[in-house]
Amino acid sequence: MIDCKVMLKKILIGLAVFILVVLYYGYATPRLEAEDYPQIAAESALVMEKQTGAVLWEKNSQQSMYPASTTKMLTAIIAIESLTDLSQLAEISENAAGRNHSAFSFKQGDKVSVLDLIKASLICSHNNATIALAEHISGSEKDFVETMNIKARHIGAYDTFFQNTNGLDSDYPYHRTTARDLAIIAKYCLNNPLFAQIVNTEEDIITIGENEVEINNTNHLLQLNHIKGIKTGFTANAGYCIVTYSDSAKLDLITVILNSTSDSREEDAVTLINYVERNYGFAQVVDQNLKVDTVDTGGLTKTKIDLYPGRSYYQFVNSSEDDIDFKYSVNHNIVLPVSKNQNLGNLEVYINGQFVEEIPLVSTEAVEGPNIEQHLVSTRPDTNKKVMFFAIGFYFLVFIFIIVKNLFFKTKFYV
Repeated sequence: MIDCKVMLKKILIGLAVFILVVLYYGYATPRLEAEDYPQIAAESALVMEKQTGAVLWEKNSQQSMYPASTTKMLTAIIAIESLTDLSQLAEISENAAGRNHSAFSFKQGDKVSVLDLIKASLICSHNNATIALAEHISGSEKDFVETMNIKARHIGAYDTFFQNTNGLDSDYPYHRTTARDLAIIAKYCLNNPLFAQIVNTEEDIITIGENEVEINNTNHLLQLNHIKGIKTGFTANAGYCIVTYSDSAKLDLITVILNSTSDSREEDAVTLINYVERNYGFAQVVDQNLKVDTVDTGGLTKTKIDLYPGRSYYQFVNSSEDDIDFKYSVNHNIVLPVSKNQNLGNLEVYINGQFVEEIPLVSTEAVEGPNIEQHLVSTRPDTNKKVMFFAIGFYFLVFIFIIVKNLFFKTKFYV
């Protein structure tokens, strides 16, 4: 008879063990807690790895936004690339005179070197300095802006349309870009050593006519050792914006923050930089030394060919989130000869279900023809086999004879 108390006790013990196992593996398994995921005030943001252009984190990164003074990155790089002599003097026009929401004013007729105008544009975010640059290089700000938009498309910032050189937008409702495009522009600009040097300058002195003026960088994050630039921005429409470049032992990052608050702009940038630094790493996703498959040439020869990736592939991955998967296809109608490194298939790499790379599958060795194995069979009588069969037959007959003898001449013994 079943003891109900004993059975109930066993059920309760088993349930307790099950709960303990679930709790242990639930907490022991590494996972990204909700509070670890970066929470930022910015409406739009993006983090890009500078060398590869890989996007490691984003929020509304392709949403059309006002860029404010981050516009000046493109203005400055065009000015740097347009002139070989940056020491030449530009004369301040009536249009470029005045303060125009800048730290100090220009006077009509002032003469300022192109280099100092670039510094004023990038370091202290001087709005009239960009107008002076545009007029000196292109004759008018309108023509210069046209060059800016052509340049944006040329470098891959396809969702950017600028209407002026400084980012003031109260009268320019279509002066828009995206966080992704600003990262692309910043990446391009930072490849220029002079640009990279200027945006990493905390303070400098420029000359206006006979007067020297001290300028200070609006990017206060430069006080952090790993922050190397590059541009801040603010308008009532754009909110508080910043594009930063951080250079650490692990990663080189371009971080874009758009439409944040005065208290959160820098904090948002640092939060995203720290998050990506903690969670991302450069990993070998595909190893060209690891065999993917073995195929044969078909037919009677069945020559086998090992397939390897044509190259290794590295990518930035989030170890706690990213799911890496592979799909491959091979050519099963291979015709010999096969040359070394001949493309015989393709390997596709997917991260989080998104296709990221295609790599050829190749033969690492040349195969000139099929491997033929020849088996020779002698047609002459095999003496050894005959002797063996004769011996087996002889002993079989002796065995039968003994059995028959015992049956017919059986001797009975009595005790």
